Amino acid sequence: MPKLTKTGWEIGSSEAGAIVLTKTAFQNRDEVLRKHKLARAGVEVVDAISNKWALVRGTKLEKSVAELAEYLIDIQSSLPCKMWEPKQAYRKEELGIASSIDRILELGSPLTLKTWDGFDVTFSGTGICEIKTDAYHQDRPKPEWKIQVMHQMLCADLDWGMIAVFDQKHKVRFYPVERSSNQIGAMIDAYAEFWELVNSDGEYPAIVDEGPEYTDISDGHPQTNTDLSKLCADYMKASAEARSWAKTKDGIKEALVLTLDALRLTHVSVGDYKIKSEVVRKPKRKMVATDEFTESTTFSIKEAS
Repeated sequence: MPKLTKTGWEIGSSEAGAIVLTKTAFQNRDEVLRKHKLARAGVEVVDAISNKWALVRGTKLEKSVAELAEYLIDIQSSLPCKMWEPKQAYRKEELGIASSIDRILELGSPLTLKTWDGFDVTFSGTGICEIKTDAYHQDRPKPEWKIQVMHQMLCADLDWGMIAVFDQKHKVRFYPVERSSNQIGAMIDAYAEFWELVNSDGEYPAIVDEGPEYTDISDGHPQTNTDLSKLCADYMKASAEARSWAKTKDGIKEALVLTLDALRLTHVSVGDYKIKSEVVRKPKRKMVATDEFTESTTFSIKEAS
């Protein structure tokens, strides 16, 4: 979707995530604020894109992914849907926001989709379809994507949307986004703060990273019946045993290598086993940073003090 919003006077949906969440994988709220201030001053700012290929890929594939999404939705529906690309931005001038929406989706019959964590959501009528291509997809929508679609709902006065993601496995995954009055209220407050800073030439306060806040679910959680405490205990026990066996394994390996070195042999057989221990030369490789980013999941468990 080409940019149809006016920088300096309108917050676009791709900027909403950074303003509401303080930062995304591609920009933070300070960068968005600076861009709008410069635009007000008549200075054209070219976005510094960290991964230009991702932008080109997404732009070129958008039409094809939209057609795939429409085809897959029709398969799941009893009546065909209609998907079309808006040529004008949707605006809420009183809030200083606008949105270039990828596709408007008109369902022919109710459609039920599952959230990434397994809950059914049923849509009917007219909504939004946001098109994404994601080469490092983690089987869930990014938080900024959901803010982006919520921003589009607010601008277009629609009650639902979905994200159609073409992933690295060449699959199209759908993630429903329901309108949330609480979320939209928080977004409107964030937009008001943003425009106050633009008009007053102010700055956001520095973000202090105090670390994540842990939610205590010791008494259970309605969305899961998994015994998390037992899983954590089992994981800690397995980790301790793995470390112990790894130390044992390394000690045995060292004894075998020293034995073959003492015999001045590199390949021996003993009983049912064949042992090889030799020095080989391999090319030395250097890790070089690029301007591209990948996503991975970090995981840790530790006992609370």
